[in-house]
Parts: sequence; structure tokens; C-alpha cells
Amino acid sequence: MNFNIFLNTITNQSFSLPLVILYVTAGCNLRCIMCSYRNPLPGELSLDEVKSLSESLLQFGLRHIVYSGGEPLIRRDLPEICRFLQRPRVKQSLLTNGLLLEKRYDEMASYFYEIIVSLDGPTAEIHNGIRGIESFDQIVEGIQKVLRSPRRPKISLRAVLQRKNFRHLDEMAGFAKSVGVDRISFLAADVYSQAFHRDVAGKSLNFDDVALSRQEAVEFREIVNRFVGRHQADIKSGFISENDKKLHHIVQYFEALAGVSSFPRNHCNAPMVSAVITSTGDLLPCFFLPAFGTIRSGTLGETLNSPAIRATRARVREYSLERCQKCVCTLSVSPMSAFLGQF
Repeated sequence: MNFNIFLNTITNQSFSLPLVILYVTAGCNLRCIMCSYRNPLPGELSLDEVKSLSESLLQFGLRHIVYSGGEPLIRRDLPEICRFLQRPRVKQSLLTNGLLLEKRYDEMASYFYEIIVSLDGPTAEIHNGIRGIESFDQIVEGIQKVLRSPRRPKISLRAVLQRKNFRHLDEMAGFAKSVGVDRISFLAADVYSQAFHRDVAGKSLNFDDVALSRQEAVEFREIVNRFVGRHQADIKSGFISENDKKLHHIVQYFEALAGVSSFPRNHCNAPMVSAVITSTGDLLPCFFLPAFGTIRSGTLGETLNSPAIRATRARVREYSLERCQKCVCTLSVSPMSAFLGQF
């Protein structure tokens, strides 16, 4: 039971911060077509700063932290960062491209509740074509190492759907099952926001490389209809994370990009129950909305309740932000789920 998180969901004030996505570095060892993360940024948080941040997060009710980036495994002191937050009440998850998983898993095997590996195709040709580097085989070896380890964490695959892989849903689900992971999830590629380092790197996404044409969007709906019919058991068991409605939500998003339909209605209260912290300490309401402060000035509680972020939460609640109306990655926590700690 958590009354503070419940209050978050019914007000624009932050009484607790249960979920945090922490970018430990902006550096990355892949060259993905939909992302511009490449090199670490000047002035990234030091280990001492992360330690101080960890103490503040624990005091403010942290329950789940997700390490992301960039690629978190290229930060050599990641085990020390995990150690700061190793508490019975705190779940730690790793969102990784998997390229260094085989090399680094042993030194941090005890920390993670779940490891989520980004894999964008069932074959090396498809995945490597999207991720820009010959990486598929090495990633699969890392996944298999985790699966063989005793008392292993949950391990999941996440596929970002786009023009180069949308025809391969069946094969991706089959591959996930054959490898032996616990689940697979699907996410539409974001084409509108300045997330994924595009604003910092000064690069823009090539829309036509990622979005579907009108004809492809129609084809994709047919693919998903067949996919849902074939995989009802996997959807019901949770092996495929998205239910029928969420899969068709992805379809409608691509249809909207192609001008076939309107964007699907999103339901999200991520800024009420979570925050994204960048590698240089900026605080974001979610992956896609602008920063509202920094951990390097003021207390965490003060920053999380500044007029700027409270105004943003109000606009998210009103569904008046265009970025929210075209979002691909939402989080919706009901007041009752928040009260019960289910997030």
C-alpha cells in the first residue's frame, strides 16, 4: 500500500517518485537508424553525483529504476551505481542493446530484476541493417549466457517496429520463443520527437526510412490481424506483452503517419509517477517532453514540484500537448494500482 503514489495520480504534485529511468551515459556502441546516441557527453554525472542522487531517490520513495542510455553497459562503473540502489524494496532493470551482455553480465548478475534487450529482427540481416553494426550474433550469445546462469533475472526482448521489420512479427515472436526468453514486447518507432539524442547531435530522423507508406500501413493491419489470431495463447500468457488493443494501437499510429487515419487516443500519466534523468542530470517528465530542471540545483522534492513541471502535468492530464497525442510509448497507472504499488 502506498498512499503517496496514489496522491500523485490524482493531483499535479509529486509526493513520491516510484519509477525512474536513468540514462547513465549518452555513449553507445551501435549506429541505429532511428537514434543518434554515439559518444558520451561532456559533464556526465560522476559516480559521486550518482551516489548523492541515489540517496535522494531512496528518500523520495523509489521502487523501480531502469538503467538506460545510450548504452548503459559501456559505463564501467555501472556495478557501483547498481550497488548504491541495492535495496529489498527497489527493483533494478537494465535496458540494453545487448552487445556487451556476454562480457559484463558476470560482474552485475546479482543486481537486476529484469534485463530488456533491444533486438529488432529475427535474423542478423534484418537486425544489423537497422542497428548499423554487425551485432546480432554477439547479442544472442549474451542472451544465452544470461539464460544459462543460475538464479537468473527475467530476460525480455524489445523490438522497435518500423519499415525495415514490420513484416516480421511472426518470426520475431518465434525467435523469442526458440531462444527461451521470458517475453517479447513491440514498440512503434518514434518519428516526431527530439528524443534519442537527435536534439543534442543536431541530427534528424529520415522519416521515409522508418515510417510506413499508405500501402504498407494497410498491409501492416492485415499482418497484425493474422498475428493476433495466431498468438492468442502467447498474448494471454504475457509472453507477448501487448494485448490485441495495444497491437492495433501501433497499427493506427503507422496509419496516422501515412495519412490513412487519425492518431490513436493515448492514456498516460507518466509525469505523475515517473521521471527520466539524463546522463548530465536533466530531469524530464518522460522520454519525449522537455526538461524541467536538473538534479544539480535544488533538492529533488523542490524540482519535482516546481511550477514548470506541475503545469506540464496539468497539460498531460488535459491531453492538450501535441507530443502526447502522437506519442509511441505511454505509461498509465490507475489510482488503485498506484495505491497497491502495482506499476
